[in-house]
Amino acid sequence: MKNQLILFTSDFPFGTGETFLETEIIYLSKGFDEVKIITQNTSSNFCRSLPENCIVERINLTVSRSDKFKALLGLFNPLFWVERKIIKTIYGLSLTKEMVRTMLISLYRGKKVKSIVLDLKETKTQSIKQFFYSYWCDDVALGLALAQNEKNTLNCFSRIHGWDVYFEASSIDYLPFRHYISENLKTIYSISEKGKAYVRDHWKILNQEKIKVARLGVPKQNPVEINKDHFILVSCSNVIPLKRVDLIVRALSEIKDHKINWVHFGDGPQLTEVQQLALEILPENITFDFKGRVPNKEVLSWYAENNPSLFINVSTTEGIPVSIMEAMSFGIPVIATDVGGTSEIVNYGNGMLIPENPEISLISNIILQFYNLSNETRIKLKRDAYLTWENNFNAEKNYNTFLMNINH
Repeated sequence: MKNQLILFTSDFPFGTGETFLETEIIYLSKGFDEVKIITQNTSSNFCRSLPENCIVERINLTVSRSDKFKALLGLFNPLFWVERKIIKTIYGLSLTKEMVRTMLISLYRGKKVKSIVLDLKETKTQSIKQFFYSYWCDDVALGLALAQNEKNTLNCFSRIHGWDVYFEASSIDYLPFRHYISENLKTIYSISEKGKAYVRDHWKILNQEKIKVARLGVPKQNPVEINKDHFILVSCSNVIPLKRVDLIVRALSEIKDHKINWVHFGDGPQLTEVQQLALEILPENITFDFKGRVPNKEVLSWYAENNPSLFINVSTTEGIPVSIMEAMSFGIPVIATDVGGTSEIVNYGNGMLIPENPEISLISNIILQFYNLSNETRIKLKRDAYLTWENNFNAEKNYNTFLMNINH
């Protein structure tokens, strides 16, 4: 019997997002006879290279104005009223208009995905075993849960990361139908222990055995040498409010007598604003380079060639950042805010955790602490950073284990 994996993504393999799937897809393609990637990206013409047994299909889940009117029919769906009760009695939240709007749109999009899943099921012969995998726990995961509830013979599962787990990461402090999704999917794979604990404590699902930890991973790299000529601080993220790249600028502005070269990879709606801030307030001893969005392979090549001294992440929320995994695969120590599952990768042996909402002066002082470390201490930090990758975030180990679990 042949095995087919149907993988639902946001953009991958189109565009430049979801770079972490570039690694995972290699292992998924080896574990299944065929991988069908269903992406919501309907506009980009740039398609990344894929293994030969992967095929791609686009779906449009964009909600038009007429769709919003159709979504109002969700008011007659019993699931809407069950969710309304869960919000009040299980989550202990007050229902708002934004929550209602979110629920209706989510349910409308979820039903679209359900139809797609059931159609895919009907078109396959009995000789093909199908697995339906939502990379994000979002409206697609809801669609898979709806399909699973209707046809229990399906094998539908989802990953959970960060923004799709924590209610606080949402502007309305709520994520729709998480209780229903977790109760109906076969399994939910959290990328962190912190995410698993949050689901247990906040989603309050009945069957805790459904939630398993399946860490992401990145490929092996050669640890970089200590850079004795320059202190290079590197960061890699979208330039959006959640990532708070401006905090890095403000922290560096307080360092007056030490030469530091700061390089940032990534772009976003705040890029121009942050660049202007850097031009205005950074002293001459701080050089900076905004690389913008570049292919992941180029980022890794740059690490290998330039030997960064320190990586920094000051996000307000995270799962376990793949950018930190990549830094540690080169043996680069990391400063990061203690949010989401970050404490499962960053510690005082391989870098330093800082408070969720750190003072600017604290960030500056910690950067200077790393600047002034002895070579002996730097070597130890680099070794521990690399061992963190090797023991916990090695792509080959983690994705092969994941394959064993979903094929079990």
